[in-house]
Amino acid sequence: MAQRDAYHIKGILLGACNCDWGCPCNFEAPPTRGFCEGSYLWHMEEGTYAQVRLDQLNFSWCAHSPGPLHLGNVTALYLMDARADAHQRRALEDMLTKNPDVMPFGVFTSLTSTFLGIRYVTFELDLKGIHSRARVPGILDYQLAPMKNPVTGEEEPATLLKPKGFTSKQQELCSTSALRLTTEGLSFDHSGKYGEFSRFEYTGA
Repeated sequence: MAQRDAYHIKGILLGACNCDWGCPCNFEAPPTRGFCEGSYLWHMEEGTYAQVRLDQLNFSWCAHSPGPLHLGNVTALYLMDARADAHQRRALEDMLTKNPDVMPFGVFTSLTSTFLGIRYVTFELDLKGIHSRARVPGILDYQLAPMKNPVTGEEEPATLLKPKGFTSKQQELCSTSALRLTTEGLSFDHSGKYGEFSRFEYTGA
């Protein structure tokens, strides 16, 4: 693609996995249970890649890692917005799976040994901070929920500032009332574990 290195996307990022609240990966520690399974979901409020507009499109990376993510051997797939036209699909596929210079996606690609492909799907989103909901009917169910004090039952808000974070720089930490993936080659249910809500912005010239 022409000008394949030129990109700028910004919007909202949801994340959830099988770790305990807070997620040890945020603090450079091994996963709670030794392995990692989870998903990121990006909603692009504004986006351009190789001069192709990507505004208001969504995509999700779903993955299993047998150990800490940075050690690789990851099994992964992308769910992408079926509303994308042919030009947008080519741009998304190049940005997410072929161009190693686009961060954080180049990192994910480098760690993946089994790529299950790209599936174009319908997203249903209700973005309300740590109360956000996202569904891909029949495939992915995401429901963020506040962490709660085990003694009082009160909500426990927590914000993580991470200037060197490569998916986002500030995260609202939370839990999930649902995190379920059912698809060929990769399925899991880690409801009640780690969740996060953040804003993201990635740029490359």
